[in-house]
Amino acid sequence: MSGKPIKDVSSLSNSYQMLEDGVDQVCLDTRDLNISKTKIDGKDQKFLLDAPNEAFGSCLKIRVPQELQQNGKRFKAEVHYSTSQSSTACQASNSHVSSALRCKKKPYLFTQCQAIHARSLLPCQDCPSAKCTWSGAQPQVLLMSFFSPVIRFSAVMSAPSWATVLMSAILENKSEQAQKRVFTWRQSVPTCSYLIAIAVGDLESREISSRCRVWSEPSMVDKVANEFAETEKFLTTAESITCEYQWGRYDLLCLPPSFPYGGMENPCLTFVTPTLLAGDRSLADVVAHEIAHRHLRWTGNLVTNATWEHFWLNEGWTVWLERRIMMRVRGSKAGPKGQARELKYKNVLREGQEIPSTLTSSLILDGSTWLETSSTSKVLQSYMTREVTTETEIGQSRFTKLVPDLQGIDPDDAFSSVPYEKGFNLLYSVQQKVGDEEFEKFVKDYINTWKSKLITSLQFKDFVMNYSAHFKKKLQDFDWDRWFYAEGMPADKPKFDTTLSKLANDFAHRWTTAGAGADLIRLKSVGQYMLDQILENSEKQKMPIAVLQDMDAVYEISITNNAEVRFRWCTLCLRSGADFIVQNAVSMGRMKFTRPLYRELQRRKNVNFYHPICRKMVAQDLKVKQNNKQGWSWLGVSAVTISAYLVWAVWRIRSRKCPIPFVH
Repeated sequence: MSGKPIKDVSSLSNSYQMLEDGVDQVCLDTRDLNISKTKIDGKDQKFLLDAPNEAFGSCLKIRVPQELQQNGKRFKAEVHYSTSQSSTACQASNSHVSSALRCKKKPYLFTQCQAIHARSLLPCQDCPSAKCTWSGAQPQVLLMSFFSPVIRFSAVMSAPSWATVLMSAILENKSEQAQKRVFTWRQSVPTCSYLIAIAVGDLESREISSRCRVWSEPSMVDKVANEFAETEKFLTTAESITCEYQWGRYDLLCLPPSFPYGGMENPCLTFVTPTLLAGDRSLADVVAHEIAHRHLRWTGNLVTNATWEHFWLNEGWTVWLERRIMMRVRGSKAGPKGQARELKYKNVLREGQEIPSTLTSSLILDGSTWLETSSTSKVLQSYMTREVTTETEIGQSRFTKLVPDLQGIDPDDAFSSVPYEKGFNLLYSVQQKVGDEEFEKFVKDYINTWKSKLITSLQFKDFVMNYSAHFKKKLQDFDWDRWFYAEGMPADKPKFDTTLSKLANDFAHRWTTAGAGADLIRLKSVGQYMLDQILENSEKQKMPIAVLQDMDAVYEISITNNAEVRFRWCTLCLRSGADFIVQNAVSMGRMKFTRPLYRELQRRKNVNFYHPICRKMVAQDLKVKQNNKQGWSWLGVSAVTISAYLVWAVWRIRSRKCPIPFVH
């Protein structure tokens, strides 16, 4: 809990059955685990831990005795181990980095195992194709039974009396023992190793419905409950589109700001970032994403990509379903067949009118057309274009393929918006060709056919093309190979209605061309789409700082709770050299925001503002070469030095000091 190694975490007992003769070892994935001993059927057995691979860790090989190397033989392999400080799956926070730096008194621990970090939490087969179930057994022991292809193990965890333990499973039992609380968990639905999740801290909950509950630290729990009050509605809507929810409970845990993702679809317990706490539920579409995603465990958890090369089959489907959920919940009043009958936001960008908060996340369906709001179409094409451009600039254009070759590559290195948005575009292109009604019928059949199974891109293609004569006829010219294997943006983009984007574009243009003090019509709120358009324009011409200050006076963006808007505002200000934004720019731990913001910080040239001694010391900290005329040569900053700065910043926070290099 304090960031030190977790001693004597467990003995992990695995039951095996030989499926062929001559198998002489058990192989498990590990990374930075301290293996103390291994046993076969209760007897000490020699083991070998391979030299570590930078991306994949070390293979643990347990020798199988000769007499057990026969088809049909059963035996138990036991591993005694503990985690280490280097565990990439675990983050143990001291009090002052939890609850958004609100001086909490108790520590906090949570895990994040996607994509291949479960191996740093426990020895396992750490790939999407290995799934497991578990149920309660002996306290203090983590027992696992391997019956290929499904693993079964039990999870019993103890914690201090003040702490609550949560897991991606159903709670079977909770008891008090010797000033400790003991929790026993059960998961009966086969689950991938990357979806094993644990959180421990001073946590409280609020009920949303009979199957939905939110968790967070006590100071935030009511705010979290209000923000995610629509969770049951999202869940019910997703069931109407797909099938009955398979996982029993759907709880949400709002984590500390250092959580690197928007959400994580761990079974029964979705992890979400506090950057979603906008105060008006405008960013709750991430919950719809996690429900759709893996969380309704339909696309990802229930139907799973066979390997990480086919990650788009998780995320592209999830984005499609997320937007379908938001369309039905937010977008319109449904007609007799579910068509949109009343468009709520048609004129929201008319002069002098307020932009509803839901404009930042909604999709509206009008007949067979997605009516674009700020979260779709051109804005997402623009966002994906920036991602594609960045990957190309750093020599990683191969990761812009929908199905990249990840042989020997850490899946984290390929993470971007490409599988999300390019995957969605593929699915929506298919939908447009076959028709809405046919496609929605296909969705249910696809999930029912492939649930609890693994699927590849080629298997998906075959399933689509053989689904019906109608599908085969409408998709006879569909270029699957180009969608799967071509780099860059998709060639065949779906058509969207741009009514709303044109209105927002007009306001973006007026701000971009305005001078300081210009008399502009003042909307009461700002949509992220308008900021995206301004950002696109700022690539060619920076906005004067005085205009940015006028914009802030109009919209009060610098104090908004909407993290999506704040992220775009920080980017815009950094591009214009506005030093007042730096503190906000480094305050978000979500990778979606952190990575592009640090790229903008890297490009900054106006460092001569700082004292020469300060410039020298910061240059040393970041190992950046100085140029006497221009200050720092930011082109010398590598990913390694930026990572070093992040580590240094965490140390500063833990020491209760400011993480900004230029502030004492």
